[in-house]
Amino acid sequence: MKRFLLALPLIILVSLSAKAYDGENNFTHNRLSMSGMLTSSDCWQFEMSYHYMFWKYLGIGGGVGTLKNYFVDGYASGRGWHINGDDEKPQHIYLRPSVVIRSPSIRIKQTRWGLYLEPGAFMTLPYTSVTITSYDNWQKIEFRHASTKKGQWFATDVHLGLYIDIGPASISFGYTWSNFDIYSQFRHLSYKGTSFSEFYPSKPSMHGAFLSVSAHL
Repeated sequence: MKRFLLALPLIILVSLSAKAYDGENNFTHNRLSMSGMLTSSDCWQFEMSYHYMFWKYLGIGGGVGTLKNYFVDGYASGRGWHINGDDEKPQHIYLRPSVVIRSPSIRIKQTRWGLYLEPGAFMTLPYTSVTITSYDNWQKIEFRHASTKKGQWFATDVHLGLYIDIGPASISFGYTWSNFDIYSQFRHLSYKGTSFSEFYPSKPSMHGAFLSVSAHL
């Protein structure tokens, strides 16, 4: 059941695209996409986006997504306290305006291949909060919070790779880079005079791979 729910957005995209498709040369202005990324900093991203295609090679739009660490090596702690387990991995919800640029394509059997470029920027909330567990002789005694409005909340990024048009659908994949530092806000947190910066690595940029499935409506 869980696998079906995860695949449901993809099924909807392909179904809507199939209804809108009317031949190889049909051009539609509306482009819906579902994208996933794996990057350095042990981070995954998921994003849903919309672009209005002014031309079959150029579109402007944006999306909403989330990114989170899937692994961290250590967590903030001190004498008599530690960060709550649910807050060990930084997570952000973001808005991402972007531009889609596609090159003219070449036909390979039943598909059309071309170059893909998507520069963009994304903005997260300029605020984060975590729960601190205090304990005495290994017995939990209270929960407190640490928060900050400092840290990076704006970044630029780019997707660069290939696209494949398969009938009414399109697949884009390749390399992604961003100057976002997922640990930035966590490093500005502190508790009982202990800065969290010593517990998290300094990585001013992220790079990795992206995969996007789109429907042209």
